[in-house]
Formats: sequence, structure tokens, C-alpha cells
Amino acid sequence: MSKRVLSRVVVALVGLPVVLVARGATHGVAAQEFPALAPDAPAGSGEVVTCEFERLESPARCGTYRVFEDREAMEGRTVDLAFVILEATGPDPVEGEVVIPLPGGPGQSFTDGAAFVARGAAHLLRSRDILLVDVRGVGRSQSLDCPAFDIPLADRFGTVFPPDHIRTCRETLAKRARLDLYTTNYSVDDLEELRQWLGYESVNLNGTSYGTRVAQVYMRRHPEAIRTVTLNSVAPVFMHGYVYMARSLQRSLDLVVEGCAATPACASEHPELRPHLDEVLARLDRAPAELEVAGVPVAFTKGDFSYALRGLLYGRADQVPGVIDRAYEGDFEEVAGYYLERAGWVGGEGGEAGYHFSALCPEDIAPLTDEEVERLSAGTFMGDHLIAGYRDVCRAWDVAELPASFWEPVESDLPVLIISGERDPVTPPEWGDAVAEHLPNSLHIVVPGGGHGPGNDCTDALEAEFLDRASVDGLDASCVGS
Repeated sequence: MSKRVLSRVVVALVGLPVVLVARGATHGVAAQEFPALAPDAPAGSGEVVTCEFERLESPARCGTYRVFEDREAMEGRTVDLAFVILEATGPDPVEGEVVIPLPGGPGQSFTDGAAFVARGAAHLLRSRDILLVDVRGVGRSQSLDCPAFDIPLADRFGTVFPPDHIRTCRETLAKRARLDLYTTNYSVDDLEELRQWLGYESVNLNGTSYGTRVAQVYMRRHPEAIRTVTLNSVAPVFMHGYVYMARSLQRSLDLVVEGCAATPACASEHPELRPHLDEVLARLDRAPAELEVAGVPVAFTKGDFSYALRGLLYGRADQVPGVIDRAYEGDFEEVAGYYLERAGWVGGEGGEAGYHFSALCPEDIAPLTDEEVERLSAGTFMGDHLIAGYRDVCRAWDVAELPASFWEPVESDLPVLIISGERDPVTPPEWGDAVAEHLPNSLHIVVPGGGHGPGNDCTDALEAEFLDRASVDGLDASCVGS
């Protein structure tokens, strides 16, 4: 039987780190320090060189490894994967093993954040090397980044993804990549091929958010290569996660409102939070708020407001009560600015939108039915705003066809440590429970008050002990409540 631990304590409305690599600023390494393979170098070849990152004191190696874009045909166009090896810092490192952090997104790059990861994962780096990989189409691995072009400010409101930008993005990227070949299955097989080429005997997977899906697929496709798995903020492979987001966000918002009412200082400052929230949503249901942003008149819709709240609930939930009260007074300036901050990745360079859509469209969006969308978004403050935006994108995208087996639960006897945040607005603790049902050698820990990608000294210590023991038996998780 899998085990779940939840310690109930009174917690403040404080946002926790979103992901492992979000615990500080990133410091890059010069692009020229990553080896460039010759144009005629075959797939299956690579090169590794010593490299340096600002503020990284431990040794690091930067590498490039070439794979076929089409892993089934094993011919034609290739992709050069960029990776960084952080060498273990302890006096007696374990040989033959490596820890592979699997980031969220989909579409988060890792190679720029080596110094930051080294600090955030110091508890893992003491005993084992860490391998950071930009998966195909992300970061330095031939990024599928949308081209930048000016989108009128007013056009950024009222829609999650500006249609003209999405069309231009898809048309541009399709000239240099087959967008249906940038899915989780392909990324996992790339990682396993790289693992073999580097000569590591086994891997310890450490996934966050979308990275937990990558880990689950890795467990299914290459179980013999895996020693341990840590899943933080679990996205079950058997659920079309994004259609559940409206409900998860509603749950998280309700917890924030209830938590404020139960905290004297917050209740005193925001005594009418629930009715104020209800009134703001009712007003925006009737008509958008008319305001000026950078001197431009815009219509700020309920969908825009909900998208901004979504971002705040990820890791800045302490700001939500103030945002609601100011909106009730008619002041949407702050929340409109935050909306633009959250939505900015769609309208310009950055965000790796190509891989993001190529992975999510077939895995989460294409299988949805209208009935499913309506049922799971009913009664939520966000409604179908976000999922409708994704469905519009995916109708215009080159979407891979996946076998039905992709969405089957991963059954495994591998040792798995699962970590959830109690107030996670994206991947609630119930999802960790659902995945754990199929993993008999798992332990599920719920961090009280934790958001998306929770982490603290307690979880760090548990991860390190789990990594050393390769077993959840006897892990003492009582510190999560201290």
C-alpha cells in the first residue's frame, strides 16, 4: 500500500517556490561554451567540454548530443540536445548514477540555470551528479520559440492566445520542425539515449509539475534504467490535466479566502473578502471593466481577471485578498498589469511556445469533448476561458496522434516519493493520491499551505534520505508539520 502524510497546522498565506529552479536568479553560461557538432556529424554523436557558470563553484561540463527528430524513421532531420552535468560535490560521490531534474512547463529550459539548480539541489548534489537537459525544441536544444512581433496592447486582452500570433508562430516553426514530433514520448526516449551515451548505469528522476508526467512516461518506457523517482506536484498521465484546472483553481481560491477569514490579521484587513469577490465576478460577468493600460483603453474581462488570479495563486497567494478588495473598489490597474506579465510569454520571444503546444495539444487538449469541458468548468470563477483558448490553438496546430495506451495509469514497483502542496491551484493533492494508488512502493507527503512545487528544508531532507536509501520505508515525514 502507498502511504500519504498530511500534517495539519495553521499556516500563513505565503506563496512557496514554484519549481526547484525558481529559488533564485539564474546565471548563464556563454553559448560558445557548449560544443557545436559538425553539420555532417551523425545522430548518436556528441561532445562534452568543461564549462563555467557565474556563481557556480562546483565543476560542470557542458555537452551537445545529436538525435533524430523522427525517432521512428531514424533518418532525416536531427536535433542537437544541450545538457549540463553538475559534478557531485561530496567527498565520496556515488559512481554510475545520476539525478535528472525534469522541469515544468511544458517548455522550461534548464541549461541557463545551472548555478541556481546547484544551490537549490545541494542536498542531492552532495552524493550524485546532476544532469540538466533542455529537451528537444526547448532552450539551447533548437528552441521552438515563437517569433517576436508587435501585438497591439488592446488585442492582448480578452483572449489567452492572440490568434494572429499563434498562426504566425505555427507557420514559422513548421518550416524547420515537424511539430507533431515534439511530445513527451520523444523527449523521454531522447533522455534515455543520452543516459546510455553518457555511460550512467541508472537514473534518479526528480520531476516537478509537467516534469512528473515526463517521469511517469520514463517509468513506463524505460523502467530498467530507473533507481528512484521523486514527483513534486503530480500531473497524472491518465488525466487531461488542463481541463481540471478551473476546478483546481477554484479550490485554491476558496482555501485562500477561508484561510484569510481564519487568520485574525487578514480577516481584520479584508473583512468582506468573500462578498467582494462575488461582486467583482458578477460585475465582470455583466460587462468588462473599462480602463487604461499604458495610455491605451482596454476592456478587462472576467477571463482576464481569472487568468491573473491563476498566476497569483501559483505562488503569490498572499497578494490575492488585496487584489480582490482593490478590484471591488474599481481599481483594476494592478491586476491588469499582472495579467500582462503572466500573458507576456505568448506575445513575444520566450516561453518555448512551440514545444508547449506540441506536447499539450495531443496529450491534454485534443482528447477533450465539449461535454467534459462544460461539466468540469461549471461553477468556477475561470469557467472555460483557459481551456477554450488552448482548444483554439490546438485546432490550428500540427497535433500528434497518440495511442490510447498513453493515458493508462503507470503501474510500477519502483520506489517513489510524492510531494504535493495543500493549496496547489494546478495539481491538487488528490492527484498525488490518484497516482500513488498505482505505485505500491510510494509515500505521498502533503505540505501544509504549500502551493505549486512546494519545497522547504523538510522536503529537502526527505528527498536526500530517499535518494540514499532508494526506499520510502521508514521515512519520517513528521517534519512537514513543524
